Amino acid sequence: MADQSREDRIRQRAYELWEKEGKPEGADLRFWEQAMDEIDAEDQRKGSSDKRRRAGSGGA
Repeated sequence: MADQSREDRIRQRAYELWEKEGKPEGADLRFWEQAMDEIDAEDQRKGSSDKRRRAGSGGA
């Protein structure tokens, strides 16, 4: 289920990027890859901050 959520987020972000660039034809892979990179980076930042938050909580 998490993978589907990730794919949905990538799809939405790629669409936003495509619209922002004026909806060029034939650039779908470029936007998909850019969206994937952005979503993965966002998830990595969230994971890092979650780990720091848990470490600082003293196990509570």
